[in-house]
Amino acid sequence: MGCLIAAMTIYLSQAHREPVEQKAAQDKESEEGIRLKDIHYVQDDPAHNVKWSLDASEAKLSKDQQFITFVNFNLTLKPENKPTVTVQGKQGEFDKRTGRLVLQGDLMGETEDGYRFTTEQAVYHHKEGYLETDKAVKISGTFFSIEGEGLSLDLGNEKLQILSNATTLIYGEPPVL
Repeated sequence: MGCLIAAMTIYLSQAHREPVEQKAAQDKESEEGIRLKDIHYVQDDPAHNVKWSLDASEAKLSKDQQFITFVNFNLTLKPENKPTVTVQGKQGEFDKRTGRLVLQGDLMGETEDGYRFTTEQAVYHHKEGYLETDKAVKISGTFFSIEGEGLSLDLGNEKLQILSNATTLIYGEPPVL
């Protein structure tokens, strides 16, 4: 009888261990975060004057849901009563705590009123409503193009600055002096 009780005790203790190990594997998977495909994320906090949406082919959300990494994206920035700005690129990161979007990889941006810009990397500061980079940038419109280092785009005030080494080309007929 004692052998039977010992055998059942061993059997039952091993049966209880297996589900615990499976649960631990599930917990580890959730610590790594959630992977999503073809996402559409909207940030429309009424406390900010710029609303934005992000479409990406893939995204990974951290376990605490405060950090999002994404690839192959299209970001649309919609300032209140101002032209919309879209930015496309290869990868990015969004930190919900700081409100910073770090964008990278062959960035191409366009304003609703027809201006375009390209750069390799930029940071969008959601709380302040501006986009900036210290990398090489090119901006073009219907009658001009500007190349330089660094960019600051204040969406709320519609103010764009090239920070240094700017070279401007103006298209059309030369001015009469």
